[in-house]
Amino acid sequence: MNSPLRKPNLFVIGAMKSGTTSLHEYLDTHPQIAMSKQKEPAFFAEEFTLRRGENWYLSLFPQDTRYRYLGESSTQYTRLPLFQGVPQRLHQFNPDARLIYIMRNPFDRLVSHYWHAVQVRPILTEHGEHRSLLNAIRNSPEVYLATSNYAVQLAPYIRLFGRDSLYTLTFESLIANPQRELDGIYNWLDLPSHSLAGQIGRVHNPTPRDTTSAAGAGILYRIRFSNTWDRIAPYVPNKFKQWAKHRAYRAPNPEQWQQEIAQLRAEISGLQSKQLDALSRLLGKEFPEWQAESSKHDQPLDGTLNNSD
Repeated sequence: MNSPLRKPNLFVIGAMKSGTTSLHEYLDTHPQIAMSKQKEPAFFAEEFTLRRGENWYLSLFPQDTRYRYLGESSTQYTRLPLFQGVPQRLHQFNPDARLIYIMRNPFDRLVSHYWHAVQVRPILTEHGEHRSLLNAIRNSPEVYLATSNYAVQLAPYIRLFGRDSLYTLTFESLIANPQRELDGIYNWLDLPSHSLAGQIGRVHNPTPRDTTSAAGAGILYRIRFSNTWDRIAPYVPNKFKQWAKHRAYRAPNPEQWQQEIAQLRAEISGLQSKQLDALSRLLGKEFPEWQAESSKHDQPLDGTLNNSD
């Protein structure tokens, strides 16, 4: 009789655009940790792949007994209110799981999230983000603002798994000293330290050099991200594709961008301050790396906005 497949017991649950890809790859270098080769299987978010079945999910992980931890990373696990019931499903699957949550300056994360949505059509939507920054945040707070509300995202996990099963860190601390942060995680997992060696300094999922947004009313942009385009694209001449892509995008106006950033910061600073206070109370820790107001988004665009996943 075949032995049952081992279940993963280590989950990087977010937050989106906070360095999860780098953390996933760093963890995978440890000889006693095997992270799934497919990042973001999102198995416990019903809207994604739960319907594919547990056997499919377990097949993503090696069964070699030398690994103490089998892990995966899915930012969809902390996207309330968009994806409901994820903590409950994960707890039912493995109540002894260990959870890691990496966070980023909430304002910086939100802006990076916006640019990601502009460049890549999010799953479950008909097209990429074609609205201006201000309009997107004002009209879709459940998408952007809620994902930066870290206390709300973490509370269900702490209730179900307990505080000791959760390890938190920040994107800023990981960038500043990756080895120190990974050593902290390894100690929490009761694993020996492991040198990151050549992994340090690699950039995972950076922003494209040419930061752009939808041009005009966004008609060509919507077409490019439509299901219809997916069907007909193989039959469209490359010359026309390049023309349409050029017409679909425009480079943001630096002055207008600075104005939008300043206005957005003024509009949501009070809300994000309250959210940060709630997070500090929930975790019993402060975040000095976020105290100084970030200013990099106030600078003229140069196509190198930090957009790490």
